[in-house]
Amino acid sequence: MNKRILALVMAIAFIFVSCGKKKVSNPGIDMNVSFSAPFYNHTLTDVTYQWDLKDKVIPYSPDYKVYVHFWWGAKKIMLAQDDHDLPGDIESWKKGGKFTYTHKNIFIPDFIDEFDPDFSGKEEVTFTVGLYKPGSKESKIPLFQKKLEFTPLPPDYPEITFGEGWYPEEKTGLGIRDSWRWTSQEASAIIENVQKNLRLYLFAGVDKSVYQDQKVIVKLGDKVLEEFVPEFGHFERIYDLKKEDMGDAEEIKLTVGTDKTWIPSKARGGNDNREVGVQVFMLYLKPVE
Repeated sequence: MNKRILALVMAIAFIFVSCGKKKVSNPGIDMNVSFSAPFYNHTLTDVTYQWDLKDKVIPYSPDYKVYVHFWWGAKKIMLAQDDHDLPGDIESWKKGGKFTYTHKNIFIPDFIDEFDPDFSGKEEVTFTVGLYKPGSKESKIPLFQKKLEFTPLPPDYPEITFGEGWYPEEKTGLGIRDSWRWTSQEASAIIENVQKNLRLYLFAGVDKSVYQDQKVIVKLGDKVLEEFVPEFGHFERIYDLKKEDMGDAEEIKLTVGTDKTWIPSKARGGNDNREVGVQVFMLYLKPVE
């Protein structure tokens, strides 16, 4: 049985919950934050920030940065962050000032162990926003806090199984580019056909110091979705896959390939004698209408 279905039946995880919203007391700033997606394990979400500056707003400083953290309290692990610059400038940072902006594709890693005996069907994550000055001893200024309850992915999110042509996963952390798999000349992944329209996200890279003109080829079954030479080393691609393109088979093959491979030991020295092609950070699928 699909392991997600088993856990979801136990946890009734079709429902996502957010609770414990708390606007931290801070004179002069009213903040709201919203998310584009349910709170699922191993997912992408857009985060929209809304600032409303009130009377006695703290003075503007270009040294301020905004910290945005997703804290998994049970393990004391920061799952994700979206730190960024303070919005506005010294002219607009005053009573009545309003700022709204969205940061796309914030990555929540695969952190839920559905078969942990202590797993209750959900995991609580604390989302916090505030101000700080890097390198300063000044205290952080909290602005917003919200308790989020994450559940496993529901069964209409298709599983992806890595097939032939991949090297083992390498990992340095939890961020979207902190884990990856190299392809050989061509690598395939098997997609569970859930008979829905899907959106495919491919976050990947090529080494421009080795080849400037290395081509990437993405195929669904025998159909070429795209052939391109990335403008930069890291790239993101989004493909809308129609249900009818998936056919009636229970599974369909997705292929990521390249026209050129290289051997790290020959390019840079060392003892890595693999023949590598594309560095894939993330393959992600979600149902769409």
